[in-house]
Amino acid sequence: MARWFLLFEKEPMSAAENMARDEYLFNRCHEKKMGFFRLYGWKNPSFSFGVSQKITKAIDVDFINNNSNCSYVRRITGGKTVLHHHEITYAVISSEDIFYKDNDLHRSYMLISTVLMNAFNTLGLNAYLSAGSPSHLSKSNNPCFSFPTPNELEIQGKKIAGSAQKRNKHALLQHGSIPITMNYHLYAAGTRSKAELIKRSMTTLSEVSDKTKVDLNQALVESFQAFIRQPLEPFEFNREEKKTIAEIERKYHSKEWNHKL
Repeated sequence: MARWFLLFEKEPMSAAENMARDEYLFNRCHEKKMGFFRLYGWKNPSFSFGVSQKITKAIDVDFINNNSNCSYVRRITGGKTVLHHHEITYAVISSEDIFYKDNDLHRSYMLISTVLMNAFNTLGLNAYLSAGSPSHLSKSNNPCFSFPTPNELEIQGKKIAGSAQKRNKHALLQHGSIPITMNYHLYAAGTRSKAELIKRSMTTLSEVSDKTKVDLNQALVESFQAFIRQPLEPFEFNREEKKTIAEIERKYHSKEWNHKL
């Protein structure tokens, strides 16, 4: 049986470090059959955008640079722009069969969304898989939470989680944002969008429930363990791993990476 590990990051981190940690674990999964479930947060409001997006279309760089409390980063996954701050971010990184073998991108995406859905449902929230949106929206530069894609989570007709995936012949990485609250005006300004457009399409945990971030974190871990039918082993990075992550982190700080398109 492949081993599954839990990383519950107690302290929020910078955008670059969060992306470097996810990439490091993705690389680890190329070495042997294993899987990670990581839950983490963000030190400051951070805009992340998809690997294939043109930065000038995805975000307003000048606005973000002039807002000293904000940052931005290009992900190695696809998808559209997300504003991360008061949220739970999850990552599933795996070369283990349950999400990867015999499952293409869409099937594995649906399976992971089912884990998230089950967590919400145990908290008494009626979450369900979205049927998606008109295809022209997925080809637009609209931010991630301004429209749902197939098999993303909705509550009361609005998107509650936005996810993106990277996969190759050896492993997959899927990470996603579950907002606890959202600064709609900041999200809109950083993506040249409209707050009303985003708010009409998405919701947050605080808007639909009195459950806390702690409640949802616990439900996510329990749902994940139930789905894989084995306990998650606690995992912490050692000194050498942190050095490797620091090297990867340099990429996510660089203009060469963030402005490559």
